[in-house]
This record gives sequence, C-alpha cells and structure tokens, in this order.
Amino acid sequence: MSQQQRQPSAGRYFSIRVIEFSREVCPFSNRDHTWRQFHTFRNAVLDILSRYGTVGPMGKMPILDTYEESADEWHVSDAKPDFFIVDDDMYGLSVRVEASWTLAKPALFEELAMFLKQCQEWCVYLALMKGALFVFHNPILYEGAFFAGCSSVEDLYDRCAL
Repeated sequence: MSQQQRQPSAGRYFSIRVIEFSREVCPFSNRDHTWRQFHTFRNAVLDILSRYGTVGPMGKMPILDTYEESADEWHVSDAKPDFFIVDDDMYGLSVRVEASWTLAKPALFEELAMFLKQCQEWCVYLALMKGALFVFHNPILYEGAFFAGCSSVEDLYDRCAL
C-alpha cells in the first residue's frame, strides 16, 4: 500500500507520541495503591482487551468487601487466552499483558490511551514477544530492537503487521 493510500487513515488516530523507553521519560510517579484499585483497573483493561481477542487466564475479579471474599469468587475465564493478563503483580501502577505482536492494532492503542486519560498514573505493559510497549495515556514507550525507530501508532502497527 502506498503512503498516499494510507494518508487518510493516519489522521483517524489521535496524536500519541511513541518514544523509546528510558527511566527519565517514564511517567510512573506513584506506586501506592490498594488491591481494590489494582483489580478495578485490571477489570477495565480486561473489558477493553476482550474486544480484540480472548482474555485470561483469570477473568474479572469481583470487588467485594474483602480480598479473601473477592478471591473466593474469582474464576478462570480462558485457560489459553490471546491476551494473558497477569493477575498477581500488584506492585506497580500497571497491568502486564502478554500477547502476540500480531494483536497490536491502532484501534487497541487508541482505546487503551483514551481509557488511560482517566487514570493517568497507570499504564498497560504489553509484552509482545518481540518487544514491549508501556501504554500510557500519552506517550507509548517501546522496548526492544523490534520497535526501534517507531515514532507513531501507525509505525507500531506497520511493524507488528510484518
């Protein structure tokens, strides 16, 4: 597809900066949160990702009075999901998602970034086998040689479409 043919679609996605990860530019500012905050955030990420593939292995955690009550009602949703969402890493303000790079689509980045505007201290870490992305409301930070040189959501998509 020529650059001219792709031009109209490029304007469809709002401007999200894409830059290489470094500690200096990573916007993590606070890592304190409760189990309720973590699982409420994780549940919302599952809702978004479920529109792009299967999610799991653990489904959404019900937010009940205590962690123990919630954990007792928490169930496996898909043993072999497209998006493996880590459920026991509550130490940072992020949710780790393991998936194939082929599932990384501009609409997914856009939807995650729009959601993250509501909770700007949080991010979704996409471990995509060939590289990784820290998706904040803005920017998206990349790790790994696979994404080297990417500066836009369209660049990320083009790389993942290889």
